[in-house]
Amino acid sequence: MKIALYILVVTGTLLGCSAKPVLPVAEPNPPVAAVQQKVDAHKNMAITWGGVILETNNAEEQSEILIISKRLTSSTRPVEGDQTLGRFIARVDGFLDPAIYSPDREISIHGTIIGKESRKVDSFDYTYPVVQVTQHHLWPVRVEYYDGYYDNYWYGPYYHPYPYYYHRPRSIKSIEKH
Repeated sequence: MKIALYILVVTGTLLGCSAKPVLPVAEPNPPVAAVQQKVDAHKNMAITWGGVILETNNAEEQSEILIISKRLTSSTRPVEGDQTLGRFIARVDGFLDPAIYSPDREISIHGTIIGKESRKVDSFDYTYPVVQVTQHHLWPVRVEYYDGYYDNYWYGPYYHPYPYYYHRPRSIKSIEKH
């Protein structure tokens, strides 16, 4: 009986920890670099991409977001780090406030590849795949918590130079954006 209960609790915990995608994941879902090489071969293909916003510009009926592509986690959130998969342009119907959809914010999009556009990145001519977005998700800003000491749970409460009941309040180290 105890073993069955233990197995049930462990299974429930593991299933509860699995991340459900926030956006639908397209199959196949080619990376930006592959699409960039042959945009015409991928035209009208559904994709799910994400990354970090470079800039947001608004026109009369739609907004345009320039995004540096990143790999996605199982929940479709972009992975932190310097590795990039290329750049792309996402077009969203309606107005997106550039103060909210600001540079360095993480975003994931689901949409259809509609073409390509060539623009300059410094002096380099860069071909951007253009995606008409059907769904998007702007991720909350990642916050790093730091309480001033390394708390190693392998040691007991008597390892620390202060009583175990002493807890410093956790503070937010930095918040860059909203």
